[in-house]
Amino acid sequence: MARKKRKVLQLQGTDRKGIALLHDMAVYENFERCAHRIFAVVQKAEQTKPGAPRFLYLRIQGHRNDAGGYDHDSFEIMQNFLLDFLLPYLTEVTTPLYKVRNSQRQLNDLPDKVIIAYPDGEDDFWYDVDLLTIRSREADTSDRKTPPSKKAIADYLGMSEACCLVCWRTPAERAHVVPTALGGSMNVRNFALSCQEHHGQAPDIADAEAFWAWADYAEMRDSGSKWESAPEDVKEWMRALGSRTEKQDRSDMAFIAAVKFELRNLYGWTDLDFSGSSWELQEEYHRVLEVATGKHFGIEKKVATHAWSYNVAKQRLAKNRGIRTDRPRSVLLFDDFQ
Repeated sequence: MARKKRKVLQLQGTDRKGIALLHDMAVYENFERCAHRIFAVVQKAEQTKPGAPRFLYLRIQGHRNDAGGYDHDSFEIMQNFLLDFLLPYLTEVTTPLYKVRNSQRQLNDLPDKVIIAYPDGEDDFWYDVDLLTIRSREADTSDRKTPPSKKAIADYLGMSEACCLVCWRTPAERAHVVPTALGGSMNVRNFALSCQEHHGQAPDIADAEAFWAWADYAEMRDSGSKWESAPEDVKEWMRALGSRTEKQDRSDMAFIAAVKFELRNLYGWTDLDFSGSSWELQEEYHRVLEVATGKHFGIEKKVATHAWSYNVAKQRLAKNRGIRTDRPRSVLLFDDFQ
């Protein structure tokens, strides 16, 4: 298969019996989502096999900086989160940069949850909602004048073939993360691979990290579509694990209802957020829409673009009132997906 997700495997051996934990840090995972998911897997391992030695293996897809090394999010996962926080609760950690064995006895009294905080003044962690400038993962945009090949994009994304990031279907199209109309480059890190359907759904916005967050959300929302063409025995196995094996049809959902669904499940809006909307929000929303979103794919019917714009408009209004709400969400919500 083109992509692999979190797994709990059993290690066999005389002196290494325990649980092997494998996590692929996908290109759409930022530090927060990756850290919480790894921690959840470690918690699950402790619940499944209390006290068993835990061996964590981390692989990283994409997440390269302009120098060809690892970007900020992936480097912080390897150098800070795993070593400084999680290693005491593991027996061994293996990453692309190192393999470290815990010199102490593995701790098994894991915290109930992880809370990630940021130092004051560190504005690089979120989109500048006042300026609405481009936020891309690459700084050097002058080298390429033509799009990279699908194979080059697949290689960067850590995929064995060029297929859709969301549903694994082929053929896949080259999708700009930040559209060229908004200043996006031809750098391979400014591309995703999408089937025609998900390419048409993806947001046309100036915020690369929000694009990748949408891809992460869409991959979970449409997870059942990955297994539609799988053999029946594989489907039965997946259903036994609690997974869907077919796409959930939302084609009859009205446009505004679809926008609200995305605001709830991707951006964490609550009933209070919706009830607090006003014409002031509508006006601010349209300012965002005009300045920092793409207009080349029929923006009036782009659910993802509208949802992002509503969310940023809400952040702008809150910030102007001295309320900071634009910190990155650490966990996506999926209450309505089943």
